[in-house]
Amino acid sequence: MLGKWILGILLLANLSCEKSETQELIVIRDCTGTYLRLKEKDYRVCNLEKLAPFPDGAKVAATFKRIDVCKGSANETIICYMLHENEGWIEVLKVN
Repeated sequence: MLGKWILGILLLANLSCEKSETQELIVIRDCTGTYLRLKEKDYRVCNLEKLAPFPDGAKVAATFKRIDVCKGSANETIICYMLHENEGWIEVLKVN
């Protein structure tokens, strides 16, 4: 019985972990912010310092995870009031 509980807890812990993997992405910059494009979908970057060395249109290999709330440097930037459709916030973990 104890073994079933432990197995259940391990399965739940595994399902709740955010998965991230390295992808080839394109850096997109406009007056609304900085984004990474993957398969024609843009993801808004929260921690801008990770992509600072890369110009608009650069191809990068990066690892990121989706986040619900941005507490990074993107909150401190002034943006224009133009709509840039996106899939939500991401935190860039690593850029190769």
